[in-house]
Amino acid sequence: MPYKDTDRRRAYGREWMKRNPEKAREAMRRWRIRHPEEHRRARDGYDAAHPESANARRKRYRQTHPEVRRVITQLRRARLAGAGGKYTAREWDDLVLRYQGKCAYDGAPGPLQPDHRIPLALGGSNQIENILPACGRCNRRKHLMSEAEFRARLARERRIDEGPASEP
Repeated sequence: MPYKDTDRRRAYGREWMKRNPEKAREAMRRWRIRHPEEHRRARDGYDAAHPESANARRKRYRQTHPEVRRVITQLRRARLAGAGGKYTAREWDDLVLRYQGKCAYDGAPGPLQPDHRIPLALGGSNQIENILPACGRCNRRKHLMSEAEFRARLARERRIDEGPASEP
């Protein structure tokens, strides 16, 4: 041990961490993995002693990871509805990429919401296979309809909008 005096040892440790930030970060990561309960207690103690800092950190995370918040909200809704299954933020991102960032119903770009093909209220699951990306407008209009019912409604509305076919 380089120093028996704890203050000198701590000062040496702080200086070493300043000189070797990458090694220090990796060492802390390994320590957190090996000591999860101690890390949780230390984090919770810090959060209790510094609530403003903890709230600011959580707020920054929510702002930089909105997809995670969206998935958590959907999981809670499904759990309250008694629906089985869950999906991850990565699965949601992959689904949105598959639809090229557009609504599965009308192709509108913009912020998308998870829409259940078979609504949770009608016994649908919360598996990713039962989810489609939908714009807010389509998601609200679909409400408790199944995907097939809503697509039939959209087709009817398109036919009405086009009007009667003109004969040549």
